[in-house]
Amino acid sequence: MNTEKDKPDVLEQIVEAVHQRHGYNVLALDMSEFPLTMDIFLIVSADNRIQSRAIADHVERTARNLGWRLHHKEGFDEGSWILLDFVDLVVHIFLPEVRKYYNIESLWSDAPTMKFEDESGQQTDEEFTFDISPSDQG
Repeated sequence: MNTEKDKPDVLEQIVEAVHQRHGYNVLALDMSEFPLTMDIFLIVSADNRIQSRAIADHVERTARNLGWRLHHKEGFDEGSWILLDFVDLVVHIFLPEVRKYYNIESLWSDAPTMKFEDESGQQTDEEFTFDISPSDQG
């Protein structure tokens, strides 16, 4: 995580936004060692399509307030898998059955992970840290 006191910890604030809209089973994957364009996949579960849209809206608003620009959004109308692409951070919001079906966690099982407690937003397993800021965006 970002250790500088004057910079916001983006990941923690995004996870807090997820929790504020009752997203759960939050998992971050460190994708920085893979030949991809993003550094982090944040994977979230939502109970229904309305909730997944509410989470996506709140995450988008929170990221914008942190100086992040949404590059691309997919799946919002359908709502079972919403992807928010902030270039270095990609947020996936799934309905449980869709998350289980696509199983991104297994697909990228070599990636270091960080799990977050559902109620408080505090991490339970820290295997890596992230240092991202909006200035990193191209």
